[in-house]
Amino acid sequence: MTAPTPPTASLTLPLRLPYPELSRLAAGWAAQQAFMLPLPGSPTLRVTDIQINAAGPRLNAAVSVQSSGLLGVRATLDLSGVPVLDEAGQILTLGDVALATRKEGLGGRLLGMLADARVSAYLIRLARVDLAPRLAELCAQVQGRLPLSPLDGIMVAGTVTRLAVTHLEVGADALLLTVAAGGDLQVTLSADGLLPPGGPVTR
Repeated sequence: MTAPTPPTASLTLPLRLPYPELSRLAAGWAAQQAFMLPLPGSPTLRVTDIQINAAGPRLNAAVSVQSSGLLGVRATLDLSGVPVLDEAGQILTLGDVALATRKEGLGGRLLGMLADARVSAYLIRLARVDLAPRLAELCAQVQGRLPLSPLDGIMVAGTVTRLAVTHLEVGADALLLTVAAGGDLQVTLSADGLLPPGGPVTR
């Protein structure tokens, strides 16, 4: 007689990303992107820092930039938008983006004058966080805990091969994510742990 196949398990996990960590992930990628300003000498504009925080259901990103060459512009721009996930649940971007240049200092005033549609598009494109490295860390942690018994009579085993964010919420001090695990997971039910002492109740 062939043994019955254990039912497959659907595993979801909470993931809390404090804004300092989210800022670090965003700045790490953005610092590698450069934009050539439409000026003599072709100076480039680069991000030096990003600080993200909550603003109700939206996220605010204070983006510090600096240009190369003799111009040497330093300025901070404020991006505000609604967090959006890509279809794979791996990349976080901002939708309905509003962009403002802080006008204090010569750098802010100069960049405000230079911020044409091309510069604005470059800055908005930087509002992007690749969650894949953080999800890979979580995947390894989950795999290291398998098999596990979350409740008496229930055993979850198998292999986790990928994680994807299925839901997000803007919290006061962190981005709150719901993560779904994919792979070959099985759940085993044990009657000894699920039924009350004395066996099943009959009426």
